[in-house]
Amino acid sequence: MSLSDYENATQTPSEQLQGPSELPVTLSFNETAYASVLATPEALEHWAVGFAFSEGMITRASQVGDITIDRLRHGVRVRMSVATHIERLAGERRRITSASSSCGRCGSAEEAQMMEGLQRLPASTPPPPAQLEKALAQLSDEGKPGLHMALGFDREGQWLGSGVDIGRHNALDKLIGASLVEGRPIAMVLLSSRCSLELVQKAVRAGIPTLATLSHPSPLAVDIARLCALNLICCHRGRRLTLLSSG
Repeated sequence: MSLSDYENATQTPSEQLQGPSELPVTLSFNETAYASVLATPEALEHWAVGFAFSEGMITRASQVGDITIDRLRHGVRVRMSVATHIERLAGERRRITSASSSCGRCGSAEEAQMMEGLQRLPASTPPPPAQLEKALAQLSDEGKPGLHMALGFDREGQWLGSGVDIGRHNALDKLIGASLVEGRPIAMVLLSSRCSLELVQKAVRAGIPTLATLSHPSPLAVDIARLCALNLICCHRGRRLTLLSSG
């Protein structure tokens, strides 16, 4: 294969390439900057609520007042209006480094923060395979090139909404944030990615009984899912379904 075999787009402006959008996004609690991630700049209000909840900064959406988004030189700042004690906690636990789009817990100052909110979930039955197959078909139909999706469903398998982002953990935070704001509990999440610890942590903290992922989880994710009685399912990209942990 030679260079002449490529479709040459080296001189095409990047905005014309139709790739996924990402920007540095900084979350601030009042005037206290807490963390910066690389994220797709859509549904950032829901992302902020979901991320703050996953991080243990808030326990319910009603603790958040106004959310404003300001353009910075290279990215955006999402500012959440919160009570003073929440801002103080954010200052004490702010991330020591930025998190990339693929590593949701990078930058945590202590190991305990990486396990924030883990608990044993109430016993629950995994969804029937037909329900997951329907969800997989929806994921295939709605998938967007270069972007991860987190699809949320109720106990009957009805679709509740989706989080979409270049980062899989951001996609899940957007879905969880929307669920908190709208007051609609999620019974199952299907993620277009592999599963790692932070995705299990986010699901467990949000009280989501079932997490299904398109690809293999890490052994640590499986171990923590079993300790927390989370139904963890690997979908092997739609080829078969493997129940790795159950409640």
